Amino acid sequence: MAQRVVMAPTLTPHARLEKALIEWGEGAFSGKIPTKWEKFADVVILPRDAFTEERLNLDDSFWKSVADALDVERVARMGEIQGEFRKSGVELLLGDDDWVVRREHGIDFGYNFTQCMWSAGNVTERGRIANSNHEGEQILDLYAGIGYYTLPFLSEGAKGPSGERGNGRGAAHVVACEWNPVAVKALRWSLSANGLTDVCTIIEGDNRDQEFQSEFDRVNLGLLPSSEGGYSLALQALKPEGGMLHIHGLASSGNEEKWSANLAQTLEKMGSFSCSVEHIERVKWYAPHQRHIVVDIRASPVSC
Repeated sequence: MAQRVVMAPTLTPHARLEKALIEWGEGAFSGKIPTKWEKFADVVILPRDAFTEERLNLDDSFWKSVADALDVERVARMGEIQGEFRKSGVELLLGDDDWVVRREHGIDFGYNFTQCMWSAGNVTERGRIANSNHEGEQILDLYAGIGYYTLPFLSEGAKGPSGERGNGRGAAHVVACEWNPVAVKALRWSLSANGLTDVCTIIEGDNRDQEFQSEFDRVNLGLLPSSEGGYSLALQALKPEGGMLHIHGLASSGNEEKWSANLAQTLEKMGSFSCSVEHIERVKWYAPHQRHIVVDIRASPVSC
């Protein structure tokens, strides 16, 4: 009779990490081991409070043990978003280079992850844009960052396994405003990597210093916690026949419809358009009982 082979159970990532740290500690590890982290490319970003106990005496061999256990080359720790440039605050613990490329919805996004923020929770909004039809449109992105939404507006969405065209249709042209020079550098790289340089104009600096012509079909205001400072600019930039505004904001849970209706009223009082809520996209939880939403506002000329 053939002998039955019993396969050893595969360890979970957390179990692998725990095992590696006990071995590093020569039989014991006194620190708290995180149960969650973000992993992408060859990077793991640990929670902000991971391995911060003062009693731990950590060196490069410790971070190498973490990297080997989680099958990555670089290890970082989450920090607080800082300053007007919204620097990510991520601390690099193992590795010399913070440049990374993420591929999402058929788009390559390159950026320095210790200097520029990335919100994985916004994946659905980027997908909604990338797989929508913006063919022939002129679009203004007032807070472009590394191109979180600029690139999806220009893309065709995720391509099929053999390179088939996605469902989305890219805009004719996007004007992207960004004042963080590190983010601008990343945006330029990504536009080139995706073959989109010729269909995007970058305006570097404070968008409040700009006077936009009324030539845009659509304006994106993707700044949190509030993009209120860009409302008048957005209304000014729309074509006389009107268009769409995509306004990101924070609303308390259960209050999204009222928040959006008040937003439409505020915009209507600021310009010469009749403004109505066309759609509310519930993107992610931003804080307890507070949700990141995107309100699609239809701005139409006021009929006499």
